Amino acid sequence: MPPTDPAAGRSPEPEPEPEPAPHVADPLEGLPTLAGQTRRSLWMLLVPVVLYGAAPFVANRIEPRILGVPFLLAWVIAATVISPVAIWLVARFDPAYRTGAVEPVPADEEGIR
Repeated sequence: MPPTDPAAGRSPEPEPEPEPAPHVADPLEGLPTLAGQTRRSLWMLLVPVVLYGAAPFVANRIEPRILGVPFLLAWVIAATVISPVAIWLVARFDPAYRTGAVEPVPADEEGIR
């Protein structure tokens, strides 16, 4: 019995070539950048590190008492109060924060390639 499918005897048609992927524009293009400005204010982020790190060496004693609290505990409380203020100041003095510049992360670069 002959095949009833009219395309049975024909060779398969070549598949169309896939369209090339569209060029993905850089998502960070057009946003403000730092353009080589130094960010010296980031050094102020060492203030909390030094305060907490120095506590066992500088403040590890009971006397004097400050407001009835041992000196070490008063030191840690002071470091806890000073740390957010230092971080806030770093953000305010940082040129990237003031200009609204983007800070690309290496993970951002991976998606562009």
